[in-house]
Amino acid sequence: MSVIPYLKLCRADAALIAFFSYLGGAELAGGTDLYDVLIAAAVTLISINFIYSFNSWADWSIDKINKPDRPIPSGKIEPEHALIYSLVLLILSVVYPFFVFESHFTLLLFLLLPALGLVYSARPFRIRRYPSPAIVIICLGLVTPIMLGYFMNTSDTSLIPFFVALFLYCLTVVPLKQIEEVEEDKTSGYHNLYARFGERILVYSLCGLSLVLLLVLFFDIEYPLKAYMLIFTISSMGCILVCARVRKKLQRLYQTIIHLVIIEGVLFYMILKLI
Repeated sequence: MSVIPYLKLCRADAALIAFFSYLGGAELAGGTDLYDVLIAAAVTLISINFIYSFNSWADWSIDKINKPDRPIPSGKIEPEHALIYSLVLLILSVVYPFFVFESHFTLLLFLLLPALGLVYSARPFRIRRYPSPAIVIICLGLVTPIMLGYFMNTSDTSLIPFFVALFLYCLTVVPLKQIEEVEEDKTSGYHNLYARFGERILVYSLCGLSLVLLLVLFFDIEYPLKAYMLIFTISSMGCILVCARVRKKLQRLYQTIIHLVIIEGVLFYMILKLI
């Protein structure tokens, strides 16, 4: 039996973001070693993998209509096997943190990840149905790995303004995901912000990114991080403006920004290693 279809239940871009976010956080705390790489791998392959694999199982009937090439709707994995796989990941994501956590706060962050996955996809919560709280949950899931990497290696709280700016950045960009989910939300009867507000969602993101830009300039953030957030924010604004001009590209806008974030994040991690 091939394990590849099971690994594909988790999105590759989400895995890359989580892995390098953890390592980036560790590097900000003073440097990475083999132990940090192992914990980053555990966070990615267990905790983040659970969130996306469980969501793949919960949404497989919707994916059958809109994303038929995914592992479950394509028939490469039976739904019940995907559920068992997800439950194993859930158990592991709850257990392994107790063997590696460095403080009660880091234990809370570790356990927050599976909790977010359950609240997002599992009934009776199924926050996936409601775009605004769903966006908040996604953003929490995005910033948790970098915070874990940082606070697993230090108790210093001076970078909290940076994490706040990063969370606000996510809150302005993640709503753009709604553009590519219009059809599946319509099929499933879920609310969709793009279907409701149209291209005004682009205005929201641009205004939000402008606010992030101002906050980064005034926040007490050390220079490398300030420069990183400025580049991060300005490049995302550029993507939105270009795609808004070429409207047929809007469906690819969120993925374009995500791919850009991955490239910039990896480069930033490499620069931190050299400093």
